[in-house]
Amino acid sequence: MDKELEYYFQNKPERVYEIGDRERILKWMASRPRAKTEIKVIGGKDSEVVVVIPTANFERVSRELRKIYSDLTLVFVLSSGPYFNYATSVNHGIQFALKEFHPKWIVVSNDDVLEAENPSKLVEELSTTDRSLVFAKPSSYHTYKVSIIKFNRSYLKVMKNIGKIFRIPPAEVYGSLTLKYGEKLRISKLTVIDSMLKAKKFAGEVVKEVVNGGSFMVINRRIVSDKVFDETSVSYTHLTLPTKLGSVRCV
Repeated sequence: MDKELEYYFQNKPERVYEIGDRERILKWMASRPRAKTEIKVIGGKDSEVVVVIPTANFERVSRELRKIYSDLTLVFVLSSGPYFNYATSVNHGIQFALKEFHPKWIVVSNDDVLEAENPSKLVEELSTTDRSLVFAKPSSYHTYKVSIIKFNRSYLKVMKNIGKIFRIPPAEVYGSLTLKYGEKLRISKLTVIDSMLKAKKFAGEVVKEVVNGGSFMVINRRIVSDKVFDETSVSYTHLTLPTKLGSVRCV
């Protein structure tokens, strides 16, 4: 692991972009240690659908999530600390669930779910679908559309200012950092949440429109390979897939 980049990441993150080139940063990201994960299971009557939940707060969230997901089997993946990696936790949970319970469907859920329809409806609807991926009804948080854009440099200034004026931190940060370091790091495309992308048609060429389902999604075991989520990104990684590969529906 690149100790210099790790030091600045923990203490002065922007310095990583200042001193690192593209290859060095990617190598560091891939070589970072992963926080230890621990599996805790709350068994249910139904193992056809298993819920995988990454969390750092099992004692705080488990009782409420047991109520929400009632009869389903819950696989909690406990992990925390500076080397926590969301993608690693999800991948560990999915592989454990497949090995121990052999479910047909795996729900990947954040630990901050507040409410959901009766899980029996989810099980019933999954039994009749031919989809490989099922998303929740679109919202501004757990399931939302994003665009991969080959951006115009002039629009980055607009994005930065819009983020600042309307208090949209991702827009301000993406615009600011890409303006400063995009050329050096050979960044030609950005993945941007549609809801924060004002005047999208002026942003540049839309390479692909996708759905972000990392906070809540349902995966059929037939499309699960060794690792569902890419673990390269620091801290966490959300899975994005073309909308034509999965339906956006209420579950």
